[in-house]
Amino acid sequence: MLKKSIFAFLLIFILPLQAQDFSGIEIETVPIGNNFYVLYGSGGNIGVFAGEDGLIMIDSQFAPLSERITDAVERISGDSINFVINTHWHGDHTGGNGNFSADGAVIVAHEYVKRRMSMEVFLPLYNSRTMPSSIGALPTVTFMKDISFHSGNETITATHAPYAHTDTDAFVHFENSNIIHMGDLLWTGSYPRIDVQHGGGTVEGVINALGKALQLANGDTQFISGHGAIPEKGTSYVENYLAMLRAVSNRVSSMIAEGMSQQQIIAARPTAEFDAAFLAENAYIDAEMFTRIVYISLSK
Repeated sequence: MLKKSIFAFLLIFILPLQAQDFSGIEIETVPIGNNFYVLYGSGGNIGVFAGEDGLIMIDSQFAPLSERITDAVERISGDSINFVINTHWHGDHTGGNGNFSADGAVIVAHEYVKRRMSMEVFLPLYNSRTMPSSIGALPTVTFMKDISFHSGNETITATHAPYAHTDTDAFVHFENSNIIHMGDLLWTGSYPRIDVQHGGGTVEGVINALGKALQLANGDTQFISGHGAIPEKGTSYVENYLAMLRAVSNRVSSMIAEGMSQQQIIAARPTAEFDAAFLAENAYIDAEMFTRIVYISLSK
């Protein structure tokens, strides 16, 4: 599952959407407990909460997969999707918005998600260009700091993480269920993509977001990553991930202070001790690209 998820994510930056073949993509449903499910397909991992007052879905993957996602959700519950919460603006997390909105779901996201989706965005580091989304795909409910939903005894809070993976990120905390969907603030099996050029992302912002999420967590918390396999329950994976980000960031910062160039820093391999843990086969972001991301972030 991890290899398929990372490879499917890689394709979205190699091929334009109309050239991609989604015919072989199947939606896999994994129950987490407490009426919460994770859907794997192509793109960001989807979370589904089947509450007493209807369904809340986290992210929407790509538009061509919406019917298959709907079928998977209907097997979970006969209720319709009331809300879709976007963790950030990238198309592999928001591509299905328009379809679910047309079916009656309210799209909820940070205010900057609406702004980013309304414009053409080119990210030179990844050689990717995103065109403006249709009006129907844009969030209709937005927030700047956080927003909460209440369903039975469950409280769901989306909290903005400033200048992190992008400038639009939010993680979603299901308080009673003790589940935190991190979106692309957390990856498994790969170093993280951070949009440090024209995307508003910074390594420091990701570090801060992870620290904030860990303050809400304990040994029974289930974290959901934006891409890759679901970590084991508890805080260990996220703590190790955070330690990696801090260590690499500190090393690159010291090398910059010493006057080393980007290529010299890449050649010094500041990620070496972490490569075994964060470089699964076909990982989208390899060690060289991640070092480049950190360098650009700290040099801005």
